[in-house]
Amino acid sequence: MRHDDDGSPPAPPDDGPRATAATRARRWWPIAVGVVAVLAVTQATLATRDRSHLSRIQARPGVAHTTDAAVTEKWRRDVPGSIELAQSATVVDGRWVGAAVAADGTQTLQAIDPETGATTWSTVLAGPEPAPTGALLPTPTCGLDRPTGTASDSPALLCLVLAGYATPGGSASSTSPEPSSARIVVVDPATGAVTAERAAAPSSVLAVDAEVAYVAEVTADGFGLVTATDPRTGASRWTFRTPQPLQVTPGQPLHVRLSAADGRVLMGSKQGPAWLLSSDGSVEREITDVAGAALVAPRAGVLALQTWSGSSSPHLNVLASDSGSTAGPTIQGDVVTPTIDDGSAPGLIFTGGSHLTAWDAASGAERWSVSVSSAARNLVLLDGRLYQSTEIGLRALDATSGALLWQKRVLIPAGSSHLPTVVSDGRAVFLLETASTRRLVAFDPTDGSRMWASMLPEDTTDLAVLGGRIVALQRSYFHGDAVSALG
Repeated sequence: MRHDDDGSPPAPPDDGPRATAATRARRWWPIAVGVVAVLAVTQATLATRDRSHLSRIQARPGVAHTTDAAVTEKWRRDVPGSIELAQSATVVDGRWVGAAVAADGTQTLQAIDPETGATTWSTVLAGPEPAPTGALLPTPTCGLDRPTGTASDSPALLCLVLAGYATPGGSASSTSPEPSSARIVVVDPATGAVTAERAAAPSSVLAVDAEVAYVAEVTADGFGLVTATDPRTGASRWTFRTPQPLQVTPGQPLHVRLSAADGRVLMGSKQGPAWLLSSDGSVEREITDVAGAALVAPRAGVLALQTWSGSSSPHLNVLASDSGSTAGPTIQGDVVTPTIDDGSAPGLIFTGGSHLTAWDAASGAERWSVSVSSAARNLVLLDGRLYQSTEIGLRALDATSGALLWQKRVLIPAGSSHLPTVVSDGRAVFLLETASTRRLVAFDPTDGSRMWASMLPEDTTDLAVLGGRIVALQRSYFHGDAVSALG
């Protein structure tokens, strides 16, 4: 082997810049490959996280399945009572089950296939029955009893069916007909078969909550009576009779009011005292000097008592989760419950009117307030943002501060008394554009940019979501009501 003069091995030949670049490339390419691999894994992780987040949102009530620009009208139902059926429907085993009243007064419970609009089954509850002149017969009140004991327990639908309507005093011009008979009908939602039925007082109202059916009525001497019953058999669990007669406006029929949620029951009348009961029928509170009261759920897991007193603003009293105590803040305002609520901005509840106001549910302190049209009752809460339709279109607010994030114009006929309903599939926020042509417009939730717009039936007047599907509602005085399923 040849050595240099100093005895060391000769240096490798220097091929210039090309060799240096090649050496660097060989030295750095493993690092580059590693960076690409990390980026790929990160991107896949983020995509999986986004899909998981979207799945959680779409599993919440009122959220639509993924909807894109190719959306079209899949089917249309234009029989009388279609809108009432869609708005009252309960989703059971994938079917839309709801009540409707036909043109001849026949009251039915129907199951609709959401893919085709076909009637899976139809059960006649009462009728036919001609309505008194100028009156509309009310849709039967139904509630779903879904036992939580074992997987083998099947759900059942309970419907209060009122019939034999006659106008008070025999006046043919009255629009408030009174029933002369009532029944509670138990229906298997899988088949439509009637599994049980029992008589009820004509003044009855029904509420189903936590595997209990509450039936309230007005007694012959004008008192209120509510009975907690077994939904399937009607067996009584407890009964409460108001300590004094229900109050009524002179010249008006006496009606009992009933609401039940999270194991609590509220009963009273249109004005005068009301009684808040616990799940065992004991009185938690007597509400006096009110013109009406109702149990409401401002947010998931929050229960409140909404009361009105004469012409003053309504009040909202937040109830403690412990039924043994009703202590909680009192808030002034008419509650607005988000139609979609992903649980973000926890601890806040919202009231409407001339202003949209956010309140601390624990302390009752006002957090923020912004002016709003009194006609805007629909809120969507997603990822800490509130979406709301306004006179000019759609706006997004920061739910914790009330700050305006963006506002976009949507063509709505001038002077419209009804603002369109905001709906969402978790990826986009949708609003009905009604000027000239009807279009479903999709907005990016983050910046409000228009993502796409798709044509809708020309007679569409509003939107709703049922069983994850967006439906177009068509109300027409001349052509009758209809419902179109989009997909």
